[in-house]
This record gives sequence, structure tokens and C-alpha cells, in this order.
Amino acid sequence: MTEIQHIIKTSGLKKTFKQVRAVDDLTLTVNRGDIYGFLGPNGAGKTTTIKMILDLVQPDGGDIWLNGINIAENGVNTREGIGYLPERAQFYQNLTAIQTMEFFAELKGVDKDQCDELLAKVGMDRWRDKKVGTFSKGMVQLVGVAQALLGEPQLLILDEPTSGLDPRWSRVLKDIILEMNGKGTTVFFSSHLLSEVQELCNRVAILNQGHLIIEDTVAHVSGGMSNKPKLVIRVTSEPEKAVQAIKDAGFDEVEVHGNQISVLVESTDKSKILKALSDAEISVEDFKTIEPSLEDAFMGYIGQEAIAGGVINGP
Repeated sequence: MTEIQHIIKTSGLKKTFKQVRAVDDLTLTVNRGDIYGFLGPNGAGKTTTIKMILDLVQPDGGDIWLNGINIAENGVNTREGIGYLPERAQFYQNLTAIQTMEFFAELKGVDKDQCDELLAKVGMDRWRDKKVGTFSKGMVQLVGVAQALLGEPQLLILDEPTSGLDPRWSRVLKDIILEMNGKGTTVFFSSHLLSEVQELCNRVAILNQGHLIIEDTVAHVSGGMSNKPKLVIRVTSEPEKAVQAIKDAGFDEVEVHGNQISVLVESTDKSKILKALSDAEISVEDFKTIEPSLEDAFMGYIGQEAIAGGVINGP
């Protein structure tokens, strides 16, 4: 029997709260082995989608498959092998970190022996016997990550996983995501940090006002707005003369900040700009090329959506 390539699939997914359409005809596919980034502004419908995938919220329409099984027909069984970190992890305040882990191990039916190891993995072993009610938001988040890893899940669903974490532990979490994916775990996570998604993900979806704008590889999404690379040039003097030389050479998308000049230009045209500066006897101190980023594409797509559909202020 051929193994199903997608681990999450939705078709025509819809959900409305108090006459506000939170998710609107959403169809997406997460392939086995992906690190999949789920992006969108506040109120785009990301958390609602995740809760519907996990059968925690019932959709008003559409279908969801996990491992090829329709969750409407086999809800409980489809959740086996999933690790989940909600947007705001909450635990019993009077339980210690290790008691919390053992509680979730029992719920999942997995070996409790891994609880200490996982707390150590996220740096919480020093506080294993402290009550969760005494923890900071970041510490609670780390316990949440540890419980999501119980049982070595084949699918890890993380809703804003680095929320409340300082840079050090954000880096640890990124390394955990890469390690788990290297062992075969599919990772699906939402994030507001576009740099984080660009660093980790191979595929990405952008959601806005409840519907899908684009789903593709990070490379294709990043280049999807036909963004040009930016050539950043630092001249030793006479920046106004340098700008004029660049414009005379036929390049109009120019910005200047002191002695630094930025030009949007195709990669094949960089030499023309440098030659124009040389011909104008402008001394170039340094130059570099900045490729289009996922953030550029995200703002482009969301900007187009705002123009087409009005101000973005979804639920």
C-alpha cells in the first residue's frame, strides 16, 4: 500500500464566530517531513485553523484529514502521534514541572521515564520539583514544549512556539525543531516572526482574513511578488552626484541615506550601476546585495490583500 504523502490536508474549511468569518474556504496541504510555517497577521484565523485540525473546534464546513483519515469520522484516533503546544500553554498551578510531565505522559499513554530527559532538553531540569504556578511565562512555555515532545510525535503542531522565550531559549527551540524533523517528525507551526519561518521552514502558507493567500516553498513565496534584489552602495563622498549617475544610467528605484545608496535592481544589472559610478568618478567604499526576504513578500501579499479587501482587522 502506497504511503500517503500528506500528513495534514484541509479542503474548503470554514468557521464563523458571531457573524465573523474566521476561516473562509481554506484548503492547504502539509506534506510528510515538512517544516511548515503558517503565517498571517493577528486575527487571520491561524489559531482557529489549528484548533480545527486538532478537533478542538468544530468547523462549519469543509473536511480535514490527518494521515489520510477524515477526523470527522475518526476524531480521537487521528490525534495519536501528535504533539501540540497551544498559543498560551496553561497547566495546573499546584503541580510541579515533573508532575505536569508525568500527568501528560499518562494522558498520552507513553513512558514516564522520558519526562526528566525532556525537561533537561528544554533547560527546565533545575526546576523539576517547583510548582508551575511560580514559573514565568517563558518557563511555562518551555514546559509546554517538553510535554509536546512526549512520545516522539510524528506530527508536532506549535502555535507561536517562541512566545515569551528569550533569544537563548528561542535558539534552543529552533534546534529542537530541526532535530525532531531530522528524525522524521513533521513540524507545523504558526509564527509572527518571519525571520524564524525563513530560517526553519521549507514550505509556508500565508493566511489573511480567514482565507489562504498563497501556499508554496519559502523560496517561491519570497520571490512571488517579483521583488528585485537591493544593491546597497556606500560612497566616500558626493552621494547626490552618485544618485544622479545611477538615475542617468536608467535606474529609478533609488534611496539615499547619508553616503549609503540603495537601488532595486536585477542581479544582472549590478555591474552597470558600478560602471556608471566609475564613469562619474565616484569612489565606492563598499557594496553588497540584499536578496528579497520572506518579510518583503509577506508585506507585499498582505498589502495587496488590504487594497483588495479593505483594512485588515479580522477576528
